[in-house]
Amino acid sequence: MRWLDQMALRVRSLFRRERVEREMEEELRFHLERQIEANVQAGMRREEVRYAALRRFGGVEQVKEECRDARGLAWLESLLQDLRYGLRQLRPSRQRT
Repeated sequence: MRWLDQMALRVRSLFRRERVEREMEEELRFHLERQIEANVQAGMRREEVRYAALRRFGGVEQVKEECRDARGLAWLESLLQDLRYGLRQLRPSRQRT
């Protein structure tokens, strides 16, 4: 049953990309904020807490890419992009007069 749940989530991420991206942004922001709070509680200076949290957390964009890759549908998304591009190229261009 777990396999079926994972497949459903992957299909959802394919067709509701904007929503899934927004949810991922919110989750990453949550974890970053928790790390900032932990740094404040550890007694770090206010100017350093965010930078230290970002260093510990890692590159946010790299984490996003890892999450996208973990969905396991990168190849399908790439295929759909290629198909759309191919269809646009096959469409006859209009002659301007």
